[in-house]
Amino acid sequence: MSFDAVVVGAGPAGLMAARKIAEKGFSVLICERERDFGQKACAEGIPDFGFKIAEIPVSKSLISNSIDGVQFFPPDERKALEIKGFYKGYILNKQFFLYALADKAVEAGAELRMQSNVSGIKTYNGQAKKVRYECAGELHEVECKVLVGADGVGSIVSKSCGFYRTGYEVASCLQCLMVNCNINDTNIIRIYLGNEVAPFGYAWIFPKNEFMANVGVGVRSKSADQYLKKFISNHSQFFGKASIIKMVGGLVPVGGQLKEIVRNNTVLCGDAAGQVLPAISGGIWTGMIAGKGVGAAVSEALEAHDLSLLNGYPKKFGKYWGKCIDRSLAVLKIIQKLHDDDFNKLATIINGQDILNLANGTNTNAVVWKLIMHPIFTMKLAYRLLRRSNVK
Repeated sequence: MSFDAVVVGAGPAGLMAARKIAEKGFSVLICERERDFGQKACAEGIPDFGFKIAEIPVSKSLISNSIDGVQFFPPDERKALEIKGFYKGYILNKQFFLYALADKAVEAGAELRMQSNVSGIKTYNGQAKKVRYECAGELHEVECKVLVGADGVGSIVSKSCGFYRTGYEVASCLQCLMVNCNINDTNIIRIYLGNEVAPFGYAWIFPKNEFMANVGVGVRSKSADQYLKKFISNHSQFFGKASIIKMVGGLVPVGGQLKEIVRNNTVLCGDAAGQVLPAISGGIWTGMIAGKGVGAAVSEALEAHDLSLLNGYPKKFGKYWGKCIDRSLAVLKIIQKLHDDDFNKLATIINGQDILNLANGTNTNAVVWKLIMHPIFTMKLAYRLLRRSNVK
């Protein structure tokens, strides 16, 4: 059996890419190894423009909560920074959100096969020609003109097709769904920073409604489990009488976008390509944007019978979003070297909007100018960062 394009992975990036290719009239197969959507640890938050990117209407069935603010907590939680009033977003019912994306892809003509684990890719003269997968105990093999790797952190597509993966780094994330939480303002998401809270990462509370919340921790080179238990224990005001009803874990790329995301007739997008904002591990909406870019590039290449046109995808994505990912990565590298007292001092200089801009890799110059107005702290911070870098 033959398809114009085979998409491996049915997350936000893969489903969007498949939909855009199918909308142009090309045959598309989506292979997803899981039996259901939404199995990975995810805080489920997206900005309000996420639905515009997804090209689906906001629906009560797809969201658990509406968000109108963010609080950032340094180690001294009394110095919390808040963005409220103009920041809008949603906590998704991610499983149903992915159902909606899958519906649009299938409606456009894509063929979706769940529990289809890709086990091998046959290449000829550097091009991916055949994809082998197992479904319901049976082996299948299909031919393709273009292969899209949207298969996450452990991407078999990138590994099998020889992509340059040096610098691909991950954080370990663990999240629990808790009920009977005592959270007063359920329209605020909370982010906690500090080496005692989550070294090289952060902890989060994303309320899904008045009695339920996603509570998680993402760390580097440490056990997320011990930090999550400690975080919950240290916030008894929220979780003293709460219970955990679900626990999920996973790895999230935090090393920035891969240098190579197109190779011959194979394209990577989403987590497989490292297209996540490293400072906040935000990948749902960036994945959809990348998927749309892949869909456009693949369609153009197939229409023109010219696979070299696939190279237009990294250029277009990188023009804005690639730069955001790079700036977010630069911020993460600095954050990883801060002491807890640095976090506390920083909270007196910048505001919540500044932190959001840094995390998203946008308008970073405004933060730089604020730091320039505090030269003593900035010089101490620079010296400390240089000293740590030299030690390493």
